Amino acid sequence: MTKSTKILLGLLFAGIYSYAQDIQQSILQLENSTGAKVTTNRSFGTASFVRFSLNQRLALQGANARDKAIDFLNQYKSIYGMQSSENTLVFQEVKTDNYGLKHAIFKQNHQGIPVFDGELRFHFDSEEKLSSVNGNYLPNIELSPIPALSAVEANNLALETIRDQGINHSGTQLFIHSNRLYVFPKGLVQGYVSTYHLAYEVEVRNNMDVREFLYIDAQTGKLIEQFTGMAHVIDRELYENNTSNLTWQEGDAFPGTLDQWQQNEVVVSEHTYNFFNNAFGYVSYDNADATMKTVNNAPINCPNASWNGSTTNYCTGSAADDVVAHEWGHAYTQYTSGLIYAYQSGALNESYSDIWGETIDLLNNYEDADDDQSLRVLCNDTDRWRMGEDTVGFGGALRDMWNPTCDGDPGKVSDSQYWCGSGDSGGVHINSGVPNHAYALLVDGGTFNGETISAIGFTKAAHIFWRVQELYLMPSSNFIVFADALEAAAADLIGIDLEGLSTTAPVGPSGQIINAADGQEVLDAINAVELRVDVGGICPPLLVATDPLCDAATSGPIFSEDWESGIGSWTVEQLPVNVPTWSPRDWVLDTSLPDGRAGTGIFGVDPIIGNCSSDLENGIIRLQSPEIIIPDITIGTFELAFDHYIVTEGSWDGGNIKYSIDGGPWTLLPDAAFTANSYNSSLNTAGQGNDNPLAGEDAFTGADGGTGGGTWGTSIVDLSSLGVTANSKLELRWELGTDGCNGNDGWYLDEVRIYNCSAALSISDNKLINDLVTIYPNPAKDVLTLMKTGN
Repeated sequence: MTKSTKILLGLLFAGIYSYAQDIQQSILQLENSTGAKVTTNRSFGTASFVRFSLNQRLALQGANARDKAIDFLNQYKSIYGMQSSENTLVFQEVKTDNYGLKHAIFKQNHQGIPVFDGELRFHFDSEEKLSSVNGNYLPNIELSPIPALSAVEANNLALETIRDQGINHSGTQLFIHSNRLYVFPKGLVQGYVSTYHLAYEVEVRNNMDVREFLYIDAQTGKLIEQFTGMAHVIDRELYENNTSNLTWQEGDAFPGTLDQWQQNEVVVSEHTYNFFNNAFGYVSYDNADATMKTVNNAPINCPNASWNGSTTNYCTGSAADDVVAHEWGHAYTQYTSGLIYAYQSGALNESYSDIWGETIDLLNNYEDADDDQSLRVLCNDTDRWRMGEDTVGFGGALRDMWNPTCDGDPGKVSDSQYWCGSGDSGGVHINSGVPNHAYALLVDGGTFNGETISAIGFTKAAHIFWRVQELYLMPSSNFIVFADALEAAAADLIGIDLEGLSTTAPVGPSGQIINAADGQEVLDAINAVELRVDVGGICPPLLVATDPLCDAATSGPIFSEDWESGIGSWTVEQLPVNVPTWSPRDWVLDTSLPDGRAGTGIFGVDPIIGNCSSDLENGIIRLQSPEIIIPDITIGTFELAFDHYIVTEGSWDGGNIKYSIDGGPWTLLPDAAFTANSYNSSLNTAGQGNDNPLAGEDAFTGADGGTGGGTWGTSIVDLSSLGVTANSKLELRWELGTDGCNGNDGWYLDEVRIYNCSAALSISDNKLINDLVTIYPNPAKDVLTLMKTGN
């Protein structure tokens, strides 16, 4: 950045700080005046969940729930950083739940374009007083709503990407299921928001083993994010191998010729249908009595089970009753909360399927002849809370909900088993152990992590968890939102005679009535498993914060590059291993930097393409500096500092720096030369199957723990330790290497500086602010304008 840019940025940051203070002050005023408890959004500091206590529900003006929600917004919109609700929120509907309580829903849009997962939900009690508000409002969107790409072009890019990824193992024809234009906040699901994009959400399916959501930038065609919709492990239909081969349908003789696993798929589909219908009045997975279609022995890489958006799918040996109900649970999630299958939202998605699968298993008296369902004490001492214990082919139960660490999953957020990486879609099958454990503790009671929870039983726990799923959770909800929602749902249900749980005929009101003491048990369970612990404190960022650089680095560097004037005398180069299949790409200038970083940087992409067989994308993209002549300085230490942000396919793709002194050989910058933010790992070797040309080298690779995103950080290198001295000629290369398939985002670079803290250079044209900026009117009062008048 130039000096004048830094001045203006200082003013900008001061404005941002003031804006954040205004939001904080508005939240404090709401809390002080109403007694509300407010949870804030990690990215923006705005309100994400507002809860009013049972005896301090908020009375609002208005003839109905919609009008009362608008009254709240008129009074308190500033807690969301909102200037005007009329221009950004569109009333969607008022829903009346099965207890007669009302919920007003407003969707966010930007100049007529819906904002992805931008929604506020207002929940009212029986007197139509406001009990809580939750949701996402994304502030400060400044995007053109006009796409450069057409929807058809985005569809073609999405199909090409999926073909290149080689994930269509069944070979079934791919098709576009849906295409929607959104304002898409990159990083929302992972718990941070770095940039806004106008993007097409393209859902690609084959109704067998592919269901992927791709977010294609509507201006550049770049793939911004990708999430899977394949969740793995009445009117009914059963198919064999594919949906062209109908084996059994409603009305056919049962069991007929069906084997035991096929019978399980039919019977437990009915149990699942009855369970949700009887207890919650929710009719089939879409609440519109959809036919429940199952495919037995689908080509899904057996042994496995899945929900693909239209059918549940099983292999012979995998269709135990809890697994069948688990997969149908994913269908109910799709049509209620819509939890995205990644990171904490994905862990909640997976957990809900475990919860409903095991609840139905423990209630239905089916396939239980050899099961011991008595209360648990130790690992594996009974079959209770063991997911998939009756399957064959998985090598035993898949997960332990009562004590998740027994099977290597976390029972609380701070457990060492908590998954911080991007694998398993951000740990969806692993970190699901945390909410699983909360549910099991609530049902059966127990002491854990300093908390003693008294059992509230299946009926109360199931109703609380279902209410959270149906009315509070949204696609990007995380554990903290989940915790708030559990408390809100328990408070909503106080005094209501809950419907009984049954997988056959309805049993009517249960006589189970939630009270305030049950709400305390919910809070104790939340605390026991640490749902409100910020994962940012558990999973460290790839690049950590560093102390400010010395004055010589900022005011008198030997060399600096900020990319504001273009690429200059730097050079870029592509080094593909397989030229015929390589997709051309280079380091490019980028003005849309992550985390809202101002100005221009340079970016090397880690594309999500290739299939590691017929379409190999392994190679290097190189960014090389001009020759840098070190001045005749004989004191102090020469250092290199560079700001960067990296998100790559962990262990397979990554980047590092090479150097050459006085025309000598190019050498990997060693880890030992870094004094801050050194390489975080080494890439997998060729022996481990990595065809990246940088295989085995130390590198920056992967992403921030627990989020899958990145963080800007400064790496500092002791150049003197490499032999850089007075009058040396130094050249540097930033190299990003990729393997033959898959990818993530890439490597962003900004603010490269070489300096010596003991000898700041004297720069004759280092002008004062007065030479660069004119202030008018002069003298100024209240409002002033800055005009750049120098360079």
